[in-house]
Parts: sequence; C-alpha cells; structure tokens
Amino acid sequence: MRSLQLNCERSGLAAHTLFSYIPNVVNLSDARRIAYHAGQVYKTTLDIYKRQQSPSHYLRFMDASSLLFSKLALPSLMLPAMQKLAAEVEPILLNLQKQHFHSSDPRTIGFITTHFHFSTRNLLKQLTPCEQILLTPYLKFVEEQVCIPWQRLCAAAAHHPPGSPTLLMIEQLLQMSPAIAQSVYDHALQNYPHHRSRRGNLHDPGVAASTLRDLNMFQGYLWLCVLEGNMSAIEEELFPLCVAVLPNVEVKWELVEAMLQLLATEIHLRVNAEQSDRLRPFTQDLQQLFTLPKTTSDLTPDLTPDLTPDLTEEHLTMDRFKRR
Repeated sequence: MRSLQLNCERSGLAAHTLFSYIPNVVNLSDARRIAYHAGQVYKTTLDIYKRQQSPSHYLRFMDASSLLFSKLALPSLMLPAMQKLAAEVEPILLNLQKQHFHSSDPRTIGFITTHFHFSTRNLLKQLTPCEQILLTPYLKFVEEQVCIPWQRLCAAAAHHPPGSPTLLMIEQLLQMSPAIAQSVYDHALQNYPHHRSRRGNLHDPGVAASTLRDLNMFQGYLWLCVLEGNMSAIEEELFPLCVAVLPNVEVKWELVEAMLQLLATEIHLRVNAEQSDRLRPFTQDLQQLFTLPKTTSDLTPDLTPDLTPDLTEEHLTMDRFKRR
C-alpha cells in the first residue's frame, strides 16, 4: 500500500507541475488529499483483482503470444469483477467529489483526470508484461470512471422502455465505441502526421492512448445526450472543459474540429438509415458547437484558438463528479 501511495503522490506532483501555468488551480495540500483518495481507489482495485480466479491455467499461452493470452484469459478473469469494482470504487470517488470538486473551474476537474492518468501510467511501468496484460483492463476501467459519465448513462437509459429504438441503437453503438475511436484516430494520424501538442506527436504512444480515451469520452457524452434528448451535458460540461484546457496544452482547434467531423462520419457509417436520421441532430450540434471563431478577439481573454487534440491527458474529465 505504501508503494501505491507513493506512486499516487508522485503522480500528483507531476500533475501539479503540468498545471503550474494555472494560478491556484490546486494547491499542494489539496494535491496530497487527492493523492490519498487516488491511492485508496487503486488499493481497492488491486484487492478485487487479487480475489479473482488465478490466471495459472492460461499462462502456458503467454510464451506463444501475449495477444492470444489476452484474448483467452481476460474475458473469464476480468469481466466478472467489473460490477464489483464499480460498486466498491464508487464510494471513494463520491468522497473525492465531495471534498475536491467545489470549484466551478473546469481546469480543476482536468487536474483530477490527469492525476489518475499519470497514476495508472506509472503503476503499469512497475509491472511485468504478464501483470500489465492482466491489470490494464482494471486500471483503465477505473480511469474511465473518472472521465466518462457511466452512471448518468445508465440512469438515462432506464427512462427508455426495453427494446425502444433509441435504447437499442445506443446499446449497439456502445459496443462499437472502441472501434470507432480507433478508426477516427487512424484517419487523423494520416491527415495530421506532423501534429504536435505539448505532450508530443500524435503518433507517440502516450498521446495515442490519451487520444483514444478522449474519443471514447466524447462518445460517452454524445450517447448521454441522445438518451436525455438534449445537448446539455456537452454544452454545459464537456465543451467548457475543452475550451478551458486544450489551448493551454497547445492543442490546435483545427484538429479538434477535424476529429469530431471524422467521429460523426464513423458513427453514421455504422448505423442504418433510420438510426442515422435519429442521430443526425446530435452529431450536427456537436460539430457546430465545437466550431469556434477563427479570431482571437472572438474568444474569451485568456484563451487562444491555437489548439489541437492529442485530446490529451492533461485535460478532460467528466461530470461524473460534478453532477450525480
């Protein structure tokens, strides 16, 4: 537990350094408390992992192919634990919300997301290749709980009758979300091979991972808006966060707009005509909302239009903490 806590404290200091350009976004005392709660989240995650079935039956496949091992082992080892993990992590995250999400500055929320992202990355570095394969789904699940509003998605879905066209469409799209994100990223990489943000080039592994995560986050917010029947979640939460953070991490808005256009295209390619008509008002509103003025004078004083997306690790989180 002590090594976990040290990892979270180091990650907190790294996040604090990264956000040092924002005056008083999170003071060091708050950063330490956040690190404590993050340590509790990771301890709970590892405790649940240790209670699962031993992977020894599958280890013989590891020498042949780590990919084969992953495909064979993970469904039986990981999936049964996800509901328990969500239930046990939930109270800790709610406590984190209560103590640290008093600020209306979306960049404060970005700090929390960055902290968890750094903690996951640093923890994975300390593991063996086999441990990385087994634990990555658990750690990524926790990170998603910080930045994707899964609970609100479930609550919104509960207001739709079973078998309704909208609910069936969202269930279908949720299963395709990782593939959609990957396709959008691949096309963006082809179109913007030389793009560079503060974190690095678009093709760098760390930037690629955070970009895919953020594309999944955008989809999560979009599915929430479809289920709720309005764009409030994106207009009031995701968009202000992006405008507040992305310019400061040197993400060019041209790329943000391009990736959202690619995202809309990929989504419509994967649904039938009726579903496409049902989605179109939301995907159009998403693209229009993120089409920012092209001149600095049209933006708020502390922002510039000089952005692009790794849609990065320094940033995006969700309202899972802001509105429950």
